Amino acid sequence: MLTATLGLAACSDGGERKPTPSTAASSSRSEAPIDRDRPSKLAWDSGVVGHDAAESAAFASTRGHANDVIGVSPTRDSWEALFGDWWLEPSTIPKDFKGTLNVAMPLFPDDGSMEAAAAGKDNAQWRRFGAMLAKKYPDAYVRPGWEMNIHNWKWSANPGNVEQYKKAFQNASRSLKEGGPDLRIVWNVNEGKGDTLPDASMAWPGDEYVDIVGMDAYDWSPPYDEKGWEEHKTKDQGWDYWGNFARQHGKKFALPEWGVIAGNEGSGGDNPFFVEKAYAWMEGNSDIMAFETYFDERQDYCRCSLEQNPKAKATYLEWMKKLA
Repeated sequence: MLTATLGLAACSDGGERKPTPSTAASSSRSEAPIDRDRPSKLAWDSGVVGHDAAESAAFASTRGHANDVIGVSPTRDSWEALFGDWWLEPSTIPKDFKGTLNVAMPLFPDDGSMEAAAAGKDNAQWRRFGAMLAKKYPDAYVRPGWEMNIHNWKWSANPGNVEQYKKAFQNASRSLKEGGPDLRIVWNVNEGKGDTLPDASMAWPGDEYVDIVGMDAYDWSPPYDEKGWEEHKTKDQGWDYWGNFARQHGKKFALPEWGVIAGNEGSGGDNPFFVEKAYAWMEGNSDIMAFETYFDERQDYCRCSLEQNPKAKATYLEWMKKLA
């Protein structure tokens, strides 16, 4: 069952500061191989985050488009736990699924350390994991050390360890590609500056180690009403910032986790405005969109599921028609 440990995490942004655009860089990895046929027939890879095959299949049926991507998160207690393949089994992935996966991977397991990962001690394990994943999903999206700019994770980056974070990410990226050359590596921030770094881009590992810039975004802090959306869109390290960051580095962009979050007091509840603005932004930035997966979690901490939020669901379905 999907739990709060997948990736949803609260964060408070630091003081506002104007973005400082970097110079665009060229890279042999600037174009991720995203042009395969999409089961959804939409303009970019689209799907759902979930660990239940029946629920993921129902999500696709309800929206009238097959899932191109299903988001999963292996158990992360140890490397042996990470190699447990329950998340590849029919109970998790629908039997007739034709797409690929969005895999949230810790930068190191719970019994590991940033120091060891930075020193390359996990490289063989990353190669093994990459080969295991690529055997069934050769072009899967992999998010090592996601949401490094918030304190919720053991791999959170801060001014004291950010160089180690970057080295550990580089090791993971390189080793994953050795195991599965067509895997697509996602460097994935939480929307906003977060609360562990004065500037989340300090954790950028370098263009050659990243295929896609990802940003997780939920309807909170503040809720997405007219004023809230403008803040989230235009603030330092908000939606526009990270979209432009991807362009400046020659990368595609993704929303690996996004959704309404009625279970949080700081949210807009069943908020169709959030869905409207999120998809309008994606459509307006379709030149860089690689994939998006809606966080369809039903548990009380989140209550993000479209089935629990009928107004948001209606707007989501309207956009499925627009984007077809």
